Amino acid sequence: MSIGGNNLQRLIEYATSFRQLIQHDILLHPVPSTMKNAVRTICIAVSFISFLCLFCCQATAGDRIIEKIWFEKSSLTEEKIFFKLGEYGPPHVFGLEGERKRLVCDFFNTKLAKDIPRTLPANGDLVLRVRIGVHTAPEQKTRVVLDLASIGRNYTILQHFYEDNLFVITVLLKSG
Repeated sequence: MSIGGNNLQRLIEYATSFRQLIQHDILLHPVPSTMKNAVRTICIAVSFISFLCLFCCQATAGDRIIEKIWFEKSSLTEEKIFFKLGEYGPPHVFGLEGERKRLVCDFFNTKLAKDIPRTLPANGDLVLRVRIGVHTAPEQKTRVVLDLASIGRNYTILQHFYEDNLFVITVLLKSG
């Protein structure tokens, strides 16, 4: 589990403030040298922990992974694509209009498990197939494209992220 950027920044700020406060207090009041050494040791330890957290956060940010992707046809008017993720990281989702309708899910700083094929045949009435690509430029991302049946159909797209790191896209056929 990694520490988010804002929480990490706050931790570093608190550690710096704590160190400055203790050093200021030592200067104002006479303190035995053993106490000064203990305070110095605590400040060094807090600083070290802050930098360790920074290093761990950076090391795990690129280690997000999509562990599994599967398709489920719920009914004639509802189909779902499930993404089992290693940790919280919902994608940026957007649609592409045109001759072929597509739904794109960009999972930034996320890798793909080695056993997931690059194309998943959905063979649904709404979702024809799922295509997967891994991009490294301009930034690391895994892009999942849902090819939708486009002949005279309008869709409603729902997104849900569940506590167990399960992200679900639901494609519903609009009636009428």
